Amino acid sequence: MFYEPSKNNHGLPRNPFKSCTVPRCIAWISTKNEDGSDNVSPYSQFTNLTFDPPLVLFSSNQNIYKDRKRTVRNIERTGEFVYNMVPYDLREQMNLTSTIEMEIPKGVDKFEYAGLTKAPSELVDVMRVAESPIQYECKYLQTIRLQANSSIATVDVIVGEVIGIHIKDEVITDGKVDIEKIRPLARLGYFDYTVVEKSFEIPAPRVSPERQAFVDVGLEGKAEQKVD
Repeated sequence: MFYEPSKNNHGLPRNPFKSCTVPRCIAWISTKNEDGSDNVSPYSQFTNLTFDPPLVLFSSNQNIYKDRKRTVRNIERTGEFVYNMVPYDLREQMNLTSTIEMEIPKGVDKFEYAGLTKAPSELVDVMRVAESPIQYECKYLQTIRLQANSSIATVDVIVGEVIGIHIKDEVITDGKVDIEKIRPLARLGYFDYTVVEKSFEIPAPRVSPERQAFVDVGLEGKAEQKVD
């Protein structure tokens, strides 16, 4: 089949676009609210940009009231946020934190609402999800705001630099992060999710010896050693 998104002429009961860009890692983003309370919400349009320095981005559409989401406003105000990885075991808690703030009982923050434990960060004034196996402490760099055809689809793209990384010792096996042990949750289309339970290695094609080191740097994400 072929269809043009602007015409929505796919002929299917539901739009297939988000099911064709999968799986999408879920960024469980925690921030500090203006009143000092803590916020955490999931975003499935998330990725890393580069590795030296390590940069990440996530995009946030408008809320149902056609306004910018609290997470975006918090990040722009404070200049910092935390990415928390979502393992399969925390799927229900993650789903609870997708509830819009207006629907949560007054005076209850998202961590408490979902029954999550708070852990202080080392370099930013934002709480981490203690149960999460991996967290990035991030410094806000910029927002790229893109208008859309409908007001709710207008998107804020947040770019941040990872300045601190927490990894639980129990998810490291033979010197590598054990993804199969973590079983990270990922988003598909519709209301569907998946989980990473299997991984395999494909060696990259070899090049000339003098160039192989540069290839390895890029593929493994090695940072150049800084010299004082």
